[in-house]
Amino acid sequence: MKKLILIRAADTAWQKGRPSADESRIQGVVPLPLSELGKDSLREMAEAIMSEKPASIYSSGNESSGPTAKFLAEACNLKGKKNSDLHELDCGLWQGLKISDLKKRYGRAFRQWREDPTSVRPPQGELLCETTQRVAQALTVIGEKNPDKTIVVVAAMFVSAIIECLLSETSLVQLWQIIDRQEPLCVYELEGKSQLLVPEKVERIYEDSN
Repeated sequence: MKKLILIRAADTAWQKGRPSADESRIQGVVPLPLSELGKDSLREMAEAIMSEKPASIYSSGNESSGPTAKFLAEACNLKGKKNSDLHELDCGLWQGLKISDLKKRYGRAFRQWREDPTSVRPPQGELLCETTQRVAQALTVIGEKNPDKTIVVVAAMFVSAIIECLLSETSLVQLWQIIDRQEPLCVYELEGKSQLLVPEKVERIYEDSN
């Protein structure tokens, strides 16, 4: 892959301001339509995406990343493709809860999750290291299928931040900081390097977290 354009899934009605805002809800793998504000943000970035001349656009096809990818595929005249391993972190019983509710009902676990997101499995949910392993595999497959091409990858909040950790070899402990500052569109110049063949990187960024 020559270049990866990473798009963070557009907002739904559950997002209010930054992801850490108390009135925002944890979406996880819950499928939701995009809000009108979310669609407006995609219209604004469509021209920037087209200027990079991508070959296709990938997403899990679920959560808000699926509708985001579909909207952009139509706006940019791109072929949409799915890789189920790009689906969002499964937040189990925390899905649908407001941040303020999590603080009240799961105070200690939520604080630990914010301090070290690798150390907590949401009730009936998924560990961050498990999500990272499958996302790394998805990127490997996409990279192998698209040599010397520019590809768009659309991912929901956690998976988008995981991809940034993998590409920059940043510790997963910093996941929330990445989520809070991440731009909705990031372009990564890969220049034919094997940066997406990342199984070793998964071990490295996880080890750095412990």
